[in-house]
Amino acid sequence: MSMIAKRALHATVKKNLSAQALLSCKTPAHVIRATGFMTTRWNSTTQPSSTQAEEKYSTVTKKVVYGLARMMGYYSTGSTAIKASHSLYNVCAEQMELNKDFYVKECNLPDNFQSWFSVTQLHVWMLMVHLRAEGHGKLYIQEVVNRFFEDAEARIRDHGITQQRVINSYVKDLLAQFHGGVVAYDEGMCKDDPVLAAALWRNLFAISSNNATDLALVVQYIRRELQALEQYGGDNLNAGIVKFSKPDATFV
Repeated sequence: MSMIAKRALHATVKKNLSAQALLSCKTPAHVIRATGFMTTRWNSTTQPSSTQAEEKYSTVTKKVVYGLARMMGYYSTGSTAIKASHSLYNVCAEQMELNKDFYVKECNLPDNFQSWFSVTQLHVWMLMVHLRAEGHGKLYIQEVVNRFFEDAEARIRDHGITQQRVINSYVKDLLAQFHGGVVAYDEGMCKDDPVLAAALWRNLFAISSNNATDLALVVQYIRRELQALEQYGGDNLNAGIVKFSKPDATFV
């Protein structure tokens, strides 16, 4: 055999041995850490055809990638709850702005931070009632409440208050108000409409010149929305899907 042929044969054998070694080795740590980038390829906006995808990514490869993602916590209950809580909370936080005609004009609530907090708290509480029935409801409730107070602190700063000591004092007062409201609303939900109306009087209408009609309209709204929330099951919860209707200014 010539020297040139021997060199060619040696190169081919070396290449095959390297390929076998690569297939038998364990996944390096830096590949595991890059799982976040690996999983994004499945959500590409320029998806190949189904045939190309099957050729490019085998079933085994996909299982490995998704398995690594689960191992790193991308699909864990805690991670899912955090992601869903942003959408769930945002629906609660926008109710004051979406229904300002009802809360400000009909119910005579001042258009300020305290009214926003009270209306948002009411909707967070209704969502909490729904979440309690879910398997991981406690975790979801905690994450939604976290988003609530993160938003509240940001809005306090937006009002020009920058001293952390003052902000902490405000947040502490809001937290006490929140816990008191949850207990009062729970009692009203479990008892009767007059008890629920009394909870609304103390927690929502205390800062306004309201009347009994306004209280009755909000009681009607709460009873209706609590019943409507029952249609949102676990799949909607995981996806952060929930919706509130507009309050009625008349009795239905």
